Amino acid sequence: MDMAYEPAIGIERLGTVKEIAEAASVGVATVHRVLKGQPKVSSSTSRAVLDAIRKINERKISLARWSHDS
Repeated sequence: MDMAYEPAIGIERLGTVKEIAEAASVGVATVHRVLKGQPKVSSSTSRAVLDAIRKINERKISLARWSHDS
């Protein structure tokens, strides 16, 4: 697996593991495996989890900006 950890995501901004799992259509344990960089996860599953994290992160940032501007 050639996946690099992206510290810029910021753990404090991530959705809950359950939110991420639901968005990526995987189990909670799979999300944990991806976040820990364990090798027992396919690259397509890792991508799905990381994409879900990015989307959730973007949504939360947008909501925070919107509520700050209001």
